Amino acid sequence: MTAVGAALIMVLLLLASVQGAGLQSAQRRMHVPIEPVEQAPLAPSHGKEEREIYGQLAQTVTSFIGEWLVTLDDHTSITVVLTPKTDVRKFKKRLPEPGTWLKAEGILLPDGRLDAKRVRPDDSEPNQVVVRLKPSADPNATVQALATEYEMSVRAVLTSANIYLFITREDEEEKITHLLSDDRVWWAELNRVSRVPTGSPYRTWKWGSPADSSYVNQRAFEQVNLAPVAGVISGTGVTVAILDTGVDLEHPALVEALDVISGSDMISDTDRPDDIGPGVAWGHGTHVAGIIHAIAPAARIMPLRVLDTHGRGNTFILAYAIEYAAQQGADVINLSLGADCDSRTLTETIAAVVAQGVVIVAAAGNDASPIPTCPASLPGVIAVAAVDEQRVRTSWSNYGPWVTLAAPGEGITSTFPLGYTTETNVSPGYASWSGTSMATPFVTAAAALVLEQRSAGKIQASVLEQLTTHGVDISALNPTPYSVGRHLDIAAALVLDEPQEPPAVSYALYLPSVLRR
Repeated sequence: MTAVGAALIMVLLLLASVQGAGLQSAQRRMHVPIEPVEQAPLAPSHGKEEREIYGQLAQTVTSFIGEWLVTLDDHTSITVVLTPKTDVRKFKKRLPEPGTWLKAEGILLPDGRLDAKRVRPDDSEPNQVVVRLKPSADPNATVQALATEYEMSVRAVLTSANIYLFITREDEEEKITHLLSDDRVWWAELNRVSRVPTGSPYRTWKWGSPADSSYVNQRAFEQVNLAPVAGVISGTGVTVAILDTGVDLEHPALVEALDVISGSDMISDTDRPDDIGPGVAWGHGTHVAGIIHAIAPAARIMPLRVLDTHGRGNTFILAYAIEYAAQQGADVINLSLGADCDSRTLTETIAAVVAQGVVIVAAAGNDASPIPTCPASLPGVIAVAAVDEQRVRTSWSNYGPWVTLAAPGEGITSTFPLGYTTETNVSPGYASWSGTSMATPFVTAAAALVLEQRSAGKIQASVLEQLTTHGVDISALNPTPYSVGRHLDIAAALVLDEPQEPPAVSYALYLPSVLRR
């Protein structure tokens, strides 16, 4: 991989095989791990080799018969051949638009094309159904009865909401239709795919080459008015959960701040939520963690890996991680990712966690759109848009009255996995990236500082009220309909005993120059 920035988040990925399990096993294994695989080149095959690919449709298509060009990552594409025998039922007779995420299964031909047996939108996990049961005297018996009657197996459970993940060999949509008519079922839905926000930033920014001689220095900390409180309020006693691609567990800038809990890698099903590559989302979680640690250095960082190295996960894993983080003592949860707004699993889990007093901060998204995204637009969640150094909305940031706050999101310098240098021969440990994913941790860290002051009895307002009330009005710079809320002002949101002199410290991080393509 030669570039961090890319709009295309998926390359080859094989799902872990799903085996039947009873309820007791399901309660031990609270999620469905996705087994990441190495990115292998799509070499021509001289035998009938079956492949699964994930990618984005690159061009307009006019028929369900013919050749579709699918982009796998920023430098790999494959031609998918659809014939009258190709199963395309999941499209429901509606042709996909360019940019749609697809999953294709078939035989790799000698010329490198894929002879597709099945093509479907990659918007949900195949053969998985999420069900919320109505209260009953014996929930375990109810679950076992449903599993038996509908020929399903139980894979996981969200205990706080009586929500179960079932695995079925049959079509998941047909199974949902039957479940919805069952008096024991409150609701049933697909297990939707979640991803890091895609969009313009992944195309705009890239690594500098090893030959770069110039360096960049970010002014984002000055922009959010951190200096007056740095060294005075640092997030002591606050735990921040980062639900992302993981964090580089060996990074010297982060290692002392990490609070690694058991079961925190929910993709590979291990206790080490490491930010591993290769993949175009590699480093995303580490970058987020570095921003939070720079602003709230005394806060504990709890990494939970809910996205693979290509930035892909699902709503059940995300919902479980949110619930689990709250159970493990997280005070603030950072969600620099996007998910399906139709997911009741995610909506109800977030509502329950917010009701417990946990602060959730989420990225507004990078689609230059006023359409609300999730989880950012859900009730109680702080939605964060991105602005440039002039506090003007970046061209790619989402916007609208549903956005809560704005923070710097363009060319943000932060920590990056040390292992990246072995792959690319660039300076290790730091990188610049752009996106609402980068703006979000500024607000998350500010929330940690406010919580420290609340614990000390110096702030009575909620975190949401405190940050928004004391934010800077930037409506003149971002008039309707392009509003992005108030701009984060950390010092204004905190209550100090007396005015503080700015400490003699520097927040500058340096790295090879970030260039525009």
